[in-house]
Amino acid sequence: MDAVKIAKKDLRNLAKEKTVLVAVLLLVSLSSLSQIVAMGLTILYSPSFNANVKVGLVGNAPIFERIAHPVKFESLENALASLRKGEVDAVVVLNETLNGTNYIDIYIPKEDIKAVKVIPVLRKILMDYQDILRIYKRIPILKVEAYDLSGKPIDVPEGISIQFRFMYTALIPLIVILTAIILGVYVIDILYEEIGCLEVLLCCVRLKDVVLAKVLAVTFVSAVLTATWLLGLIANGVSINISLTVLSSYTNYILSVSIAMMVFGFSRNREEAQLIYSLIFIPLILSFLTFDPSLLSLVVKSALSIFDFATIAFLTIDIILLFLAVKLTEFAMSKNL
Repeated sequence: MDAVKIAKKDLRNLAKEKTVLVAVLLLVSLSSLSQIVAMGLTILYSPSFNANVKVGLVGNAPIFERIAHPVKFESLENALASLRKGEVDAVVVLNETLNGTNYIDIYIPKEDIKAVKVIPVLRKILMDYQDILRIYKRIPILKVEAYDLSGKPIDVPEGISIQFRFMYTALIPLIVILTAIILGVYVIDILYEEIGCLEVLLCCVRLKDVVLAKVLAVTFVSAVLTATWLLGLIANGVSINISLTVLSSYTNYILSVSIAMMVFGFSRNREEAQLIYSLIFIPLILSFLTFDPSLLSLVVKSALSIFDFATIAFLTIDIILLFLAVKLTEFAMSKNL
């Protein structure tokens, strides 16, 4: 019961931690606006949305003209001047031939936003142009189509793969990483809060109860944060396997909290502990992007209802690390008496 009382006190003090609260608001915003951001990416990279892109052409290319309907220029200098003024969105230099290789030079705006708008349109135009040239040269064209179990063709909405990849391979892992970092910073804060009054506190409770209270407090916060971003994603129409996602997310949370508690045991003050924690955990979690299975790849799989037995292995290792971290924290606190 003493551990529960201390944990309640730590949770009441959470409102004073402005850094943590700002991070929580960011987490809520990411999950709540997930569908809007994903739709924005879909629209941004959709060639049909950017159908009003004007392409300039320098050279003689009848087939390309039938596809792109470009603005013709007599010289490259005139075309680039028009590009700088914004009269055209891209310039293509092409002298078409059906007997040899066609070499194409493309000029696009320096501004990133304009370039992002132009590239998907040019890509579609050039792919259509390539198919027509293959027909003229009697080269087979590979067409990939999707069918359901009844043999009926599936019409995949344009841009859906971009939205899918962003949601499951970028946004959800990002939210889990952010939550893990919040928990790591929070556990360091509440551990250092007790250092000044630890001797007095231990007159009433055991050291084990103090450390257990910190674990209980961070467990409660992790549950609230996870429920918040899960509800945000679900409310935005994101299909997600809740139980598997929670399980894989906690493999990241426990690792983060364990590292934070271990860092506390070797640090002299709060600022130093948070710096060392950041230098250890953030590069470590980002390194997981380079191999599979990893803690982040398990999050992606879990969100897609794919269970990987590596989750159990990682969770077991994390629990062992947490046990060692708790023991190290108890030892570090006893040294401060």
